[in-house]
Amino acid sequence: MQHILENHPYIQQIIALEKQYEDRTELHKKVGGLLQKMGADDAFIKLVIKRNFEDDGFLKQEWSEYNIPYFFIYETADINVKIHFFPAMEHYVKGTAAHCIHHHNNYILTTAAIFGSGYETMLFDKHVEMNSATLECKLKITKHFTQEAYPVHTIDAWEPHIVYNPEIYSATLQLWTPDQKRNTDGLRTNPLLKALKVPLRKMLYLFGIEKKFGIAPKHTYQWYPEGDHFKAIEENEYFEPTRKSIGEKVNNFSIQTVCIFMQRRGVVDKAFIESILSKKTLPAYYHKWLNMLLNDETIPDSFCKSEINIPQRKYNMQDVINAASAQSI
Repeated sequence: MQHILENHPYIQQIIALEKQYEDRTELHKKVGGLLQKMGADDAFIKLVIKRNFEDDGFLKQEWSEYNIPYFFIYETADINVKIHFFPAMEHYVKGTAAHCIHHHNNYILTTAAIFGSGYETMLFDKHVEMNSATLECKLKITKHFTQEAYPVHTIDAWEPHIVYNPEIYSATLQLWTPDQKRNTDGLRTNPLLKALKVPLRKMLYLFGIEKKFGIAPKHTYQWYPEGDHFKAIEENEYFEPTRKSIGEKVNNFSIQTVCIFMQRRGVVDKAFIESILSKKTLPAYYHKWLNMLLNDETIPDSFCKSEINIPQRKYNMQDVINAASAQSI
């Protein structure tokens, strides 16, 4: 369904910038204002909605708690443009971490806040000291800011960061790119190779050539504060419960969260919604939320997870500051 947007002037501008700036860092410096403009354009957002709701791949996907609810905008081997939706807490407590401290491997991310309060975030030095026996770590905070103060910001490849839950439901428009162009980049969007992702990774690790392909190390960690230090947890272990959390409840949460944006942003095209509801292949869980849009019924808040997969189940900003202030591991 990319053809709906691929010739749009905004997408063409991103493609032109991508071709002009082979240095990915320079590309991200140039694109922020455009992302804001895209996010502020209701007509464009309506096209994004159409692009997703007319795409059976989007409609029939199996949502899980691992996914942040989202809309696709445009994707190639070089760029990926999306909208992410961030529900607030049921009982808001300022400075509550949304997840573990993490990085996005070899991807650079530029984010534009386009709706709601936005979130608060911290970035950390890329060099993480770790005791391999205890998994105790030392991380250094390099930047601390809110999206209200910095509505556009870039997170570098391999740069650890943390998001604190927003006070009010929020949305961001994002550009993702690999940190550099590689001859193998096109393999990421090959459907056959996507299906063989796990065995291919194992082969790359076996021959020790994963870096050439922009693949994360075999053991990739996330981090959380534990008293006067940070503790590492393997990414696969951390994500295992959310990847397994699928089914009706998650499906409803995901589409409810998407529809909240449509209603509160005021971008509901009722004629289009009626056409989607008439599809015999539309999954059943869409009907409740789309009918609420159609009938101007207020969609209630969805809420983010109250716990994450670490021993203490949650942590806050002061825990991070305390751990970062300690000098030994």
